[in-house]
Amino acid sequence: MGRQKLFLDFERLFWQLSIKMEHQWRDIYRQTFPGSQSHIMYLLEQRGPKKMSELADSLHVTAGAITTASDQLIKQGYIARTRDEKDRRIVYLKLTEKGRETLSKLQNEGRKMMKLVFRDLSDSDLKMMNTIYKQATINIDSMQKE
Repeated sequence: MGRQKLFLDFERLFWQLSIKMEHQWRDIYRQTFPGSQSHIMYLLEQRGPKKMSELADSLHVTAGAITTASDQLIKQGYIARTRDEKDRRIVYLKLTEKGRETLSKLQNEGRKMMKLVFRDLSDSDLKMMNTIYKQATINIDSMQKE
């Protein structure tokens, strides 16, 4: 089998797996954080407190959409508004302890699902996949710098 055919097979399988995994993760999060709420929670967890405008820019949605979603998250106690100590006009959104705990539970559910999906891989297969994904990440990072 030629390299071109191998790569086309890989590309097809990659997209099938990506889409199916995305649906699995989305289903896990959607039960607790519908719509853009899950994206807001993820960004706050990964990047720390953010202004609503920063979240809107990162998620490519309107400030109004962030306000609507964040109001629900605040109401349920997952995030909180905090004011900047130097400029009280600036408001940040940040995760609460309840938000962190809830995300941790959802991530554990996702890990269980991933372990089931990849349960037939050997340790050497996992090491190889880690190597492949690290290199692909490096390649993407270098492409973005160009």
